[in-house]
Amino acid sequence: MEIVFIDTTLATPPTGGAHTFLVHLSASLVRRGYAVSVVTQPGRERGVADALRAAGAEVHERLWRATDLPEERAARLAAWVNARRPDAYVVSASPDAGWLALPLLDGGIPRLSVAHNDVGAFYEPLRHYGAFVDCAVSVSEEIHRKTTAECGIPAGRARRIAYGVESLSEPEAEARAAASVSSAGEPLKIVYVGRMVEEQKRVSEMAPLAEELARRGVAFELHVIGDGEARARLAAEFAARGVAARVKLWGWLSPSGVKRRLAEADVFLLMSDYEGLSVALLEAMGRALAPVVTRIASGTGEVVEDARSGFLVPVGDIEAFADRIGLLARDRRLLASLRLAAWRASQPYTVERMADEYVKCFAEARETNARRGESARRQPDYPLMPSCVSRYPYWLRKIKRRALAAAGRVG
Repeated sequence: MEIVFIDTTLATPPTGGAHTFLVHLSASLVRRGYAVSVVTQPGRERGVADALRAAGAEVHERLWRATDLPEERAARLAAWVNARRPDAYVVSASPDAGWLALPLLDGGIPRLSVAHNDVGAFYEPLRHYGAFVDCAVSVSEEIHRKTTAECGIPAGRARRIAYGVESLSEPEAEARAAASVSSAGEPLKIVYVGRMVEEQKRVSEMAPLAEELARRGVAFELHVIGDGEARARLAAEFAARGVAARVKLWGWLSPSGVKRRLAEADVFLLMSDYEGLSVALLEAMGRALAPVVTRIASGTGEVVEDARSGFLVPVGDIEAFADRIGLLARDRRLLASLRLAAWRASQPYTVERMADEYVKCFAEARETNARRGESARRQPDYPLMPSCVSRYPYWLRKIKRRALAAAGRVG
């Protein structure tokens, strides 16, 4: 069986949880005997594509030309998929071509979508193209609720499949948690792993948090892992607030490098104002870190029970973040308890469980596709979703696209 995933963002930094998910899932499917193909486009980030190939997936980066407009890319993609006739076509992360190709696909090809985040960029295409989707997958309960209640997807064609991650064994987790007690008096090691961007991640708030912790006399180290447009500004802000010596900006690290840093940390920090289901959070919990994260509608509350397996804090409440982190720095037995409880809470979120559920979902999508029939499936004249509609004529858009391609600004 062959599964085709569409992710046209994986070569565009900064990469995130949706890309980590794809590597984990592809590797598990390949081990089960599936042929996995991932369609993307060229970009300067090579790590995810290399990891996919290492996992046994085929990565196709040049199905269209850099000068092609979105509808032209969709037509080329659909022609390639129709010729290949995979057992499932999955739109994972694609702002245009992956969705635009749906009405152009042969009716007998099962189609799935994955909503990775609680944001309009995933809901709006699903509202527009939902009639062509045999199974709409959501990574959290909140996204699943919106998929059915607000995007119009019938409950029978919607599934919630949480991410899966690797984790420590129980003896390893117990040892890591117990080490918190013996480390009393040492600086509390806090880690953030994620994209260095202000929108969604609110990374600038780490600077006033570090300043407040220092003002309270909390002994801590803050390790920031990731890259993005806000990195340089954040470094300058740490320096301006006099806490740069307590902070280490690691930049982008390989998966093995991230694991090494997590193995040395006590607390995982996440200050986002929205998420899907944070892969970084699950990975940190799976390595027995105590999460101190925002209380948001999607994701964190599903895996973190406040004051039992971590702390949930209101978005933007720097004082509350400092209170919880200060408490963990003082009370190392509480820290040990939360770390072990976090590990236990992460245990249902395994890669193999995730892959099992996707395999079941592929089968359900095939059955749904067969019941619905081909008569109304292929609609070449179906209107483009609004975000891909331009008020400019084709010839002018084409000239602009060629100019951007010549300048190296499009892939």
